[in-house]
Amino acid sequence: MSHPTARAGSAARPASRVRNPVDHAQDRWYERHMWRYLWSAGLARLADEMVLFALVLLVADRTGSVLLTALTTAGYTLPAVVTGPVLGAWLDRTGRPLLALAGNQFLLAGTALCLVFVPPPGMPLLAVLAGLALPMTSGGFTGMLPRLGVDLPRVTAYDSVLFSATAIVGPALAGGIAFTWSPAVAMVAVCLLGVLGGLCTLRLVLGPAPVSSHPSLVLALRAGARHLVRTAPLRAATVASVLSFAGFGMLVVALPWLVESTGADRSLGGVVMAVLDVGCVISVLALRPHLPRWLPERVLFVTIAAFGVALVPWAFAETIGWLLAFALLAGLVQGPALTSLITARQRYSPPELLGQVSTTGASLKIGAFSLGALLTGLLPQGPGVVVLVVAACQLVAVAAGLVSGRATRAPVP
Repeated sequence: MSHPTARAGSAARPASRVRNPVDHAQDRWYERHMWRYLWSAGLARLADEMVLFALVLLVADRTGSVLLTALTTAGYTLPAVVTGPVLGAWLDRTGRPLLALAGNQFLLAGTALCLVFVPPPGMPLLAVLAGLALPMTSGGFTGMLPRLGVDLPRVTAYDSVLFSATAIVGPALAGGIAFTWSPAVAMVAVCLLGVLGGLCTLRLVLGPAPVSSHPSLVLALRAGARHLVRTAPLRAATVASVLSFAGFGMLVVALPWLVESTGADRSLGGVVMAVLDVGCVISVLALRPHLPRWLPERVLFVTIAAFGVALVPWAFAETIGWLLAFALLAGLVQGPALTSLITARQRYSPPELLGQVSTTGASLKIGAFSLGALLTGLLPQGPGVVVLVVAACQLVAVAAGLVSGRATRAPVP
């Protein structure tokens, strides 16, 4: 329908010069709700990014044991393998997903505070409690994007940048606080961020849940799993990202000792992770207008392979300066990976299964991360060898993704 003032006749002004007050108010509504979402998701993810590295530093500082550090890290991330699909299917169907998303933040805040006082043998068990609802922080918020009622491509791009931005600030903030005060103070900061993120999440406004064609949660779980397995490009992207993240779990655990091998304080590992994600943000902002030209799974394969190649120099870095330079390079080539993965989930999933697909993919990645972290504690080699294994994992991930994406039993949506 044309604008009311753009009528036929020489006296009518062009419609493009007329600003409808209703449209203006609607635009302001879109902006307000989009930024409210970004604040909520940002605080939640910042706490999540901080707690992982703060947990590594806390256990390493108290015990000096690589094995106990790996066990605690795996304890925080491994439960997501089981809880992710169930939580995602439930979020797709429930009318009150914000209560669950906020509750996860309050749970994280409570367990982070308890980790400061619990004896070292109890840390892995408490980390398991903190990680039960971990997929909600990543896949849960992402699955809510279509229900915000805002420009989906725009908020998706901002959301992927937000992932990288919190990944920059989180480890750097955790490492900075641990270096200035102690890892225990960093965990207290995680507690405060979790509370703030939960309160902001409760103020979000979402549209109704998509009407599900599956009458029960069990049938919805089966449909989501079947869709994820049978849709070739989605399956390929999931396999590649999961195997890649297994290597990343090894890298996070080994990083403090890798930094220490250069003669620097191990707390500066958070700065290395921050520089890595600075490169990610730069490349995402530079390439975002061009990414829609290519299939998202292909972009994902290229970035994962390039990231593996860029990790090789890390093993031979002799100073912290060289390690930071190599981290920036690795971030520049890895940047579009997350945006491409989120785009693949949105492109190849129906709305009523998007939340489950997102949280299932996130839970598989987190589970692979935990297994990689656990494997690091079992490897007798030094951190340089671990980095080379991580680089090899990236190339294996691409090969597995290409193979798994060949055959399909169902047409691509």
